[in-house]
Amino acid sequence: MVRVRLRRIVGDLEPVEFAHSGQSVTIRDANGNQIDRTGPLTVRRDGDGWLIRASDGSTMPRSMQNAPWVSLEASGDAALEMKDDSDETRRYVGAIRCVHVPETREVTWEAIEHVPIEDYLPGVLAGELYGHWGRQCQAAQAIAARSFVSMECHMRASRRWDVIDTAGSQAYLGAVDDPVGHAATEMTRGMVLTWGAELVPGYFSSCCGGRASTATEAIGPNPINAIKPLDGHTGDGYCQSAPLYQWTRKCDGRALGSAIRAAAPRDSDLSSLGTITRIDITGRNQHGRGVTLQLTDASGRKATIGAERLLQQARDLPGGPLYSGWVEGRTRNGQLELTGHGYGHGAGLCQYGAAAMDKAGKSFWQMIEYFYPGAEVKKAW
Repeated sequence: MVRVRLRRIVGDLEPVEFAHSGQSVTIRDANGNQIDRTGPLTVRRDGDGWLIRASDGSTMPRSMQNAPWVSLEASGDAALEMKDDSDETRRYVGAIRCVHVPETREVTWEAIEHVPIEDYLPGVLAGELYGHWGRQCQAAQAIAARSFVSMECHMRASRRWDVIDTAGSQAYLGAVDDPVGHAATEMTRGMVLTWGAELVPGYFSSCCGGRASTATEAIGPNPINAIKPLDGHTGDGYCQSAPLYQWTRKCDGRALGSAIRAAAPRDSDLSSLGTITRIDITGRNQHGRGVTLQLTDASGRKATIGAERLLQQARDLPGGPLYSGWVEGRTRNGQLELTGHGYGHGAGLCQYGAAAMDKAGKSFWQMIEYFYPGAEVKKAW
């Protein structure tokens, strides 16, 4: 069972809408109480507890108002509708648990879907891949995504949720009617990546830019990231036709310098940087990917930063975030002109590379062997 955080609601003004007109919904709470209501429903939490209002104007019993959580589930095999924070309606086959977050100053609650992993994965494939990409590519992604979320479930067992529904974990669109994604999930049911007795977290990114990152460089120093299957693929990869295989863009050097200073420790060379005028690659990994950068500002000060750290700190730049941290740049006519490679951190499976391998007739087994060298696929259930 995967716990997917769909929304975090802060404040008690705006309710969240669930269920389409006439849909029967079962509502349970943490104390074992249960009621049935007919949609559409609105849910909110204020200082007095939960308030759920049904289409006929009925509310919930007072005995359920102060429960730490209430759960909503569509009757039968139907999917439950919910409006996300962009006001788009999505469907979910799992039960959606509305959980009060008591450790906050304002009234806060989270909508968390509890969904079986094999029902979760088609929504990930639909969120992460283009629908016209082939079944073998989608099967490789299913194995990677299943392995990734299995690790997250293990690592976050004591937390309220395992993953979020955006690229911060892996994109998830809820219940989808995509026959290719469902077929790819079914043909790989229960298959996960392993290295000896270890589960391998199936990291992936959109486009590696032709050179892989290692998981230690891209994700962090957790010992699991140092295992051989996460050392990255060799060679040029298969993603040369990707739109962001190589890219250029202009950047506000002043804004970039400000973002880096804000995130830097006070005693770091990065904390004194002004307007960035130059970025040079000073270190490459064993695959040739640029992983260490030297930044130069308008006063000639220099500081070194890791490529992935730069990517994380440059998320809120005017004009949008960087596509990857493997980047270099020069100032011309008053603007920092950047040249970069790939989209994302570059560790594990390269999605555009897998799509190209599929088009060339490669199987998902060959994709797994290439992107996770030395990993073994085992059927866990």
